[in-house]
Amino acid sequence: MRLRRIDLPAFGCLSDFGAELSPGLNLFVGENEAGKSTLQAAISALLYGFFENERALRAENERYERFRPWTGSVYRGTLEYELSNGDRYEVRRDFAADVATQLIDVATGLDVASKFGRGRHGNVPFARKQFGMSRGVFQSCAFVSQGEIFDVTQGASPSQIGDAVAALADSAGRDVSAARAIKSLKSVESRIGSDAARTAELPRARQHLARAQAELAAGEEARAQAARTARELEERRVLVRQLQEERARTEALALRTKIATLRSRLDAVAAETDEAERAESEAEALSASAGFPASLRDEMLALKGRWSQLLNGIERLRGDRDGATAAISDNERLEYETLREGVGTLTDEQVRALETVAFEPTARGVTAAIGDALRAIVRWIAGRVRRILRQEDPPTAEAAPAVSAEEARALLDRHRRFLSLRPRSELAGRLTTEVAGQEAALETIEGQLRNLMAAAGISEANVDEGLRAFEAAAQDHVRHQSALARAAEARHRCDATLAGRTIEETETRLADCERALSDLLAKRPELADIETDRSLEQLAKERDRLRDELQEAQLEEGRLEQKVDLVLEQHRPASELEEEAARWRREVERLEKARAAVALARSQIEEAMVQVYRDFAPAVNTFLSEGIEKVTEGRYSRAHVDPASLRVSLLLPETGEVITDPPVSHGTRTMVYVLMRVGLAQHMSAIGEPVPLVLDDPFVDLDSRRLPRMMDYLLTLSERMQVLFFTKEASIVRWFEEHASGPEHRVHGLAETRLSRASL
Repeated sequence: MRLRRIDLPAFGCLSDFGAELSPGLNLFVGENEAGKSTLQAAISALLYGFFENERALRAENERYERFRPWTGSVYRGTLEYELSNGDRYEVRRDFAADVATQLIDVATGLDVASKFGRGRHGNVPFARKQFGMSRGVFQSCAFVSQGEIFDVTQGASPSQIGDAVAALADSAGRDVSAARAIKSLKSVESRIGSDAARTAELPRARQHLARAQAELAAGEEARAQAARTARELEERRVLVRQLQEERARTEALALRTKIATLRSRLDAVAAETDEAERAESEAEALSASAGFPASLRDEMLALKGRWSQLLNGIERLRGDRDGATAAISDNERLEYETLREGVGTLTDEQVRALETVAFEPTARGVTAAIGDALRAIVRWIAGRVRRILRQEDPPTAEAAPAVSAEEARALLDRHRRFLSLRPRSELAGRLTTEVAGQEAALETIEGQLRNLMAAAGISEANVDEGLRAFEAAAQDHVRHQSALARAAEARHRCDATLAGRTIEETETRLADCERALSDLLAKRPELADIETDRSLEQLAKERDRLRDELQEAQLEEGRLEQKVDLVLEQHRPASELEEEAARWRREVERLEKARAAVALARSQIEEAMVQVYRDFAPAVNTFLSEGIEKVTEGRYSRAHVDPASLRVSLLLPETGEVITDPPVSHGTRTMVYVLMRVGLAQHMSAIGEPVPLVLDDPFVDLDSRRLPRMMDYLLTLSERMQVLFFTKEASIVRWFEEHASGPEHRVHGLAETRLSRASL
């Protein structure tokens, strides 16, 4: 959404005021009392009205009276705005009486206010529905005032600035936040108390209830106890006999299970001993490989890989060399060698001289210009070539014969033939040289391989055979080590199975158990055929339990006889205890319901806060880091907003650390707060309808270096969102004239209002 035009016949100190608003940066300039704050209030009032509730609140009435026209004239205004989808509307409000607000669709000229419903004082909630924001949310997103910045940043740290923005994101107000609401709810929860608490209201009520119920139950038990005592004595005697029989049964089962366990251990030890002896025999057979230097294997494998690569490379180069050699015949090779010694030595200058002689009949002017010196050079070249080609003896001191044009052409033909043969001949030579170099490298690698094989005791002359012998020895060494490990593991399992005892000790324990079982069965033959699937540990625990229960049962017989005299002592009447228990039960239920309601409210607020912060923090993180770097020229290059609390940390340039609450100036705190507020506006605009940014002289604390940079950044920001900037500073006006002269930006003057309420 962007504002297009505002007209105020009368509103507060403003009268007959009108302004066309540009889509970019709008600068409103005026001294104190010129109406800057009044114009901002008018924008909010035209969009949302003064009254949002069915009953006017005191604060709403005070705000309504505050901006009543000073001149006593009509109290109304119009505002034209355009939504992001291109729809344009003009809102017309008359604040003086309960007159219906009009919302005109500019495209059709129709009043569409009825689509949004009506409230008191002609209020139509079109802004809440079109923008997706209440008045409070809209103001917290769009409006940033000088007083607000002073309140937030005066003596505050970056993290406390984050707290202020968090409050705006939570509740559209700086004095109410989700964190404070949660803190208050937690205080109520703490006063009520948790299940683990001891001194809070709910635990105390539960304690009173529990005591009353316990005393009531104790009284009832006391009255019934006397009747049960006689029966308990008889039941106790029966129990003693049953426990004695069960204990004998459990003892027999435990002995039988223990005998089976000891026999199983002895069998397992015998099997593990056999396994250890087999592994030790295998290790003995491979003992020759015990001293094999296993540490050389990795080096040997690396050299083997390089050796194989060189072999393959040499084979490939030899094939290329043979192919290049086969591509030129012996006659061509002989011809090339002959020509190389002859015309192959000619320089470019000499070739041009021959060309001049060869074509002299058709270029007599050029020939005449050559002179005797060039002719002598050509004759010398021709004579040298004749000697090489004919294998003649060196010439005598006689003068060289003249070179004819035909001979010059013949020499040029031989030179061209030399040039055509040279690529193939030189390729074969180059490949031969490369093969020789690779073979030398191969010989070096083979020497290193033989040295490693010698260190391992392998003396094979053939490298390939030596490598196979080396690998076989390495495998034998691995099998030898594996056999030793298996033998050690088998011996270890034997020791573990015996649990620190010797075989002889285990055999003695087995004999003792067999003898004890035989003695027990002699007394209780009915236990001979009983079986169980329980473990020895379970049976031992059962045996101990039965022993303890038997002792307890025998002691209980004596206690029951003394219990009758103590049953009915010191118990209050049942009616009194029941009334007390009912009273505390009602109190516990009341506190539990209150705690559940508070916990539900806190949980829902926390979930909403986490969702808002999680969505808001990443967006403002990027925006704040980008903005702080630009406006400080890299003094601070990065900022971090904690998604859990929206607290701000800055990258401290001196140490390179991101820390909370760095020692920054008041101006920097101002920039951080403004940037976070802009980030909040952009985030809320991304969720709903984009809103303009209204700034009321926020940069009074910025120095002459940072102020232009901040204004430059706002100018860039105005490409994405409409900005309304209110100021009285001449320096900002000068900056605007120098940097924001385009049609998308506009400056608006506000005349000083000298009339006051006192003079009316």
